[in-house]
Amino acid sequence: MLNGPPLKWGNGIRVVSLFSGGGGLDLGFHQAGFETALATDLDGQSCETMKTNKPRYLPESATVLKADIRLLDKRLLPTNVDLVIGGPPCQAFSAFGRRAGGAAGRLDDRGTLFKAFADLIAHLSPKAFVFENVRGILATNKGEDWSAVRKEFAKIGYTLSYKLLDACDYGIPQHRERLFLVGHSAEIEFLFPAPIFGPDSESGLPHTTIGRAIHDLQQPAALLATLGLTGGKYAGLLGEVPRGGNYLHFTAQRGYPNPVFAYRSRFSDFLYKADPEKPLKTIIASPGKYSGPFHWDGRTFSIEEYRRIQGFPDDYNFTGTRAQVVSQIGNSVSPFVAFFMAAAVARQVFGRASVPVKLLEPNTKLSFDSRKSSQAKKTREQHVKLAAGREASSRNWFNVESYAATVHPFSPAGHHKFDNVTVSVEGTSIKMLVQADHRGDQYLTARLRFYGHQPDLFTTEKDVVLDLRVELLGKEPHAIQTMWNAIDDLVIRSSSFHSLFEIYGHFTEPHPIFVIEEFIRHSDHPVAVFAAHAADFANCSRYFNRKHLIKMFGDVFGTRDFAKLAEILRRYRFDIRCHETNVAIPNNLYMVAYPFTLPSRRQMNFSVKPTAKPSH
Repeated sequence: MLNGPPLKWGNGIRVVSLFSGGGGLDLGFHQAGFETALATDLDGQSCETMKTNKPRYLPESATVLKADIRLLDKRLLPTNVDLVIGGPPCQAFSAFGRRAGGAAGRLDDRGTLFKAFADLIAHLSPKAFVFENVRGILATNKGEDWSAVRKEFAKIGYTLSYKLLDACDYGIPQHRERLFLVGHSAEIEFLFPAPIFGPDSESGLPHTTIGRAIHDLQQPAALLATLGLTGGKYAGLLGEVPRGGNYLHFTAQRGYPNPVFAYRSRFSDFLYKADPEKPLKTIIASPGKYSGPFHWDGRTFSIEEYRRIQGFPDDYNFTGTRAQVVSQIGNSVSPFVAFFMAAAVARQVFGRASVPVKLLEPNTKLSFDSRKSSQAKKTREQHVKLAAGREASSRNWFNVESYAATVHPFSPAGHHKFDNVTVSVEGTSIKMLVQADHRGDQYLTARLRFYGHQPDLFTTEKDVVLDLRVELLGKEPHAIQTMWNAIDDLVIRSSSFHSLFEIYGHFTEPHPIFVIEEFIRHSDHPVAVFAAHAADFANCSRYFNRKHLIKMFGDVFGTRDFAKLAEILRRYRFDIRCHETNVAIPNNLYMVAYPFTLPSRRQMNFSVKPTAKPSH
């Protein structure tokens, strides 16, 4: 479909493409016969890719322009434009933003680019436009962002229709749900293209599997040697992950005997390995070292394979480094779904009645959400069965006896050296004593209880494998961080977990396998007061008014400015998040992400942008 010469459905329909990226949306419309007059993007490498693919996948006459559309000289725009297409950058509305403490939406500069998009549409006055973005745009800032987007486009005089589509339904081996909005001036209700594959299709043809999509690509041995996952503390785990699995394989809920991760403590693409008999999960533009999808042979995919996964022709030429090419592919609209969108636009907006595209009936509800809900229910039932059948003897994940038999020198970076950590064991109870240079009264006591499994699945006393009491000596405020570093050290040395984070989970959806039963202060120092506040799980990932923090600290640090107080706490390595660290958090609120301080080895940005005036 996309490898041959362009069809004639869109002949004579002139297109301007904004936020063109590597050209996925452009390619789909080009193959349907639409005539691109101008394609523009801020990324120079993406522009080079577009130029390189002329004239096969973009008209030779098309202008490719590197530009910020907010600053674009309108005199450079073509005239007599019939259609505008584009997908403004989605990071402001994405799941990654929510993981950082909230997707910023319009609060991020990238989240306001739709206004510049609308401004150029108003200037060009096309008959229609197509706008693509992530599904997260529907929900950020409680739906206010999506409401603002629709109002902006309606304001310039267009009738709007939108729908979530999964590119897998149109032929690529990847589930990729994206929002498509069509604005038009025709007196019709715009209907979206019906799925070609999957349970929602008329034919019932199965989705294309990744194994089938790339089976004929032969990768040179020299290339394969460079695609393996090597180095780092998690690289060795990938070989054990089953096909279609991810880091959850190493959790108690999946029956792993010595768990490495807490349940839902990572993104679903962490150590995600493809199943050749199924489509992939969504590929991303900037994967981390351990971010999948990984090939079922335990390596990363090649560029040739990435190209197939997203639906680009084999001879479509991407320019730049591997990272730049992966970014262009991951950010692009799949040409397959773009092609069918082009067909629907040609038929309905431009009256090309002969275009053979099947359209969805109004208000048709596609089934991908219900399918995911059904799978989640099955997964929960599987976890309960695994839990019920497991013997208590298999639940001891902490080899505390071997840890207690040693004395560990302990010196947190940048703070007072602590001479040693001594640990004694009595049954399931542990007593940890952190001794400091500056001896003084007992500073605080924390009592933690570790569970063999997640507390909501196992609540009986026999499931408790570790009952920990920590006594810390010394009045130095940084001693709190030292205490948590010592506990983190205990977790690493006496279990398969790599840190406290692994047994608590990500702050947006924590699934801790320990509780803090007691946190007794022996000091009124405000850092100790805040430590006790944060140690209550109910106070984590919860928003508090800024006045709460100011009242807690008073004038003890010589300021009542909230941003300065937040930065002081971050220097004590509490993970404070506020508007100054993440614009998605409302200006008058703050939160603390974890009940413990961040370990010294973990990078942390201490800089907090100051408030315009003191917050009282």
